[in-house]
Amino acid sequence: MRAFINQSVLFAVIGISLLACKQIREPDFKGIDNLRTTRLGSSQTTLMLDMHYFNPNSTKLNLKKANGYAWLDGNLLGKFTVDTMIRIPANADFRLPVTLELEMKNVLKNSMSALLKKEVILKIEGKARLGKSGFYINYPVNYEGKQNISELLK
Repeated sequence: MRAFINQSVLFAVIGISLLACKQIREPDFKGIDNLRTTRLGSSQTTLMLDMHYFNPNSTKLNLKKANGYAWLDGNLLGKFTVDTMIRIPANADFRLPVTLELEMKNVLKNSMSALLKKEVILKIEGKARLGKSGFYINYPVNYEGKQNISELLK
């Protein structure tokens, strides 16, 4: 009987927790800050940058990790990773420290045309591990939009 009560209480707590969870809304991309080169190579270059976002959710979250790919004007730039636990405040701006591994053959082939334009199309696809209170979910990261080059790299 005691085991049945313990299981009932556990299922009730889990059910209430799931009902209390709201759908997570995607953060609003604001730009890129603090761009720096950490490794320069002829085939691959590593960049560190801070991606500036606004969290429209009314709850704070933790980002455990994220990874995926980035494109500029339809051309693959390379793979990105975030491997540091980030606390994302509710209804506030935050920055993600991102490592971007650039494939130089793709970058050099298309960089001049992108730099001569006022706007480029930035596309990001990947996944993030988000959660709070020890419960984490895999969340898709998808962004595609026109970005002003001078605003993007301010």
